[in-house]
Amino acid sequence: MSRAGFPDIGRTLPSEAVTALGVVAGGLAIWLVVGISGWLAIALALLVAAAAVPRGPFAALLVLQLAVAQTLTGLPGYSGRLALVLLATHLVFATGLLSAWLPRRSRVQLAVLRRPLLRFVAIQVVAQAAAFVVLGLLRRPEAVSIAWLGIVGAGAALVVALAFVVPALLRPTR
Repeated sequence: MSRAGFPDIGRTLPSEAVTALGVVAGGLAIWLVVGISGWLAIALALLVAAAAVPRGPFAALLVLQLAVAQTLTGLPGYSGRLALVLLATHLVFATGLLSAWLPRRSRVQLAVLRRPLLRFVAIQVVAQAAAFVVLGLLRRPEAVSIAWLGIVGAGAALVVALAFVVPALLRPTR
């Protein structure tokens, strides 16, 4: 028992820390990909919207916008900068998913975050390996084609989710 008479639940952190981690990762990704350009206002607006409305599509739209911006600026091949962008955008999306279901102003047990962290690491290892194979080992025309194929696929998945899944979830139950 704790001093106040409540059961001891172990180490916790505020749920806002998960959102803050996503905002920091998003800011890093925006700085690395967009910098000071015309995309900056859109990216910052999406980042603020993703933090304010975590159940909205804004984190996914930010990741998609950064992928398009990265591809339009040219694929220099696999580099440390690209690996960091991939890590940061994945972290934005993963923290957005967690923030969507954590109650605001709540405390989260660190033990609860273990499985999402392991999932994040597993996906990140595969994503970094795939990026290395596509951008590091393939010739430039094939790498650009595969990158655009991934972006179009992600955009299509987002459109399907917005068009069909969201209305189904918002429909009242009987």
